Amino acid sequence: MFLENLPKSIEIKSDFFPIRTDFRTWIKVESILKDVNIPNEFKLSMIIIVCDLFYGKTNIKKLNQDVILDSIFSFWRMFKPLNTKAKVTNDIAYSYDHDFDLIASAFRQQYNINLFEEDMHWFVFKSLFDGLNDNTLFKKIVQYRTIDLSKAPKEQRKEYGELKEFYRIKEDVVKRSPKEIEQELLAKVGG
Repeated sequence: MFLENLPKSIEIKSDFFPIRTDFRTWIKVESILKDVNIPNEFKLSMIIIVCDLFYGKTNIKKLNQDVILDSIFSFWRMFKPLNTKAKVTNDIAYSYDHDFDLIASAFRQQYNINLFEEDMHWFVFKSLFDGLNDNTLFKKIVQYRTIDLSKAPKEQRKEYGELKEFYRIKEDVVKRSPKEIEQELLAKVGG
């Protein structure tokens, strides 16, 4: 794995492009990738512009968008293969926008790391995030959100169902036209 040096670039078609590696940037990247309000054809532009992922390099835009997105996804997954056997669910386990206070609390509790002050590579953050234990409130709430009620003991289904609903993240689908999204992008780059 990356025992010596953490990657600071993305390889796209045999060229290496330096990228921002700070966990805050990649939280924004993930939020854009998962945002149902952003049409897929605008996600790459949002990542490049809003996150300034490639330090404003415009030549990156000339490359094939699918290839760029594949490279971004690969880095986001820490170069791990896709898990094609993962159970698909409509339950939203977490949202950085919604849960950052709980995540910061869990990092403080388990690792004594203050995420509000810490600079950290995405791979370090993601490894620690994935390693959060069930003793943190964040992980307990994620378990409530994602519990399969059909597999819960009958006597606890009602309680788990109420907790699942209480902690559920509601996806706000806001319909915007491509023109509105384009105007938003242009406003962010000062165009």
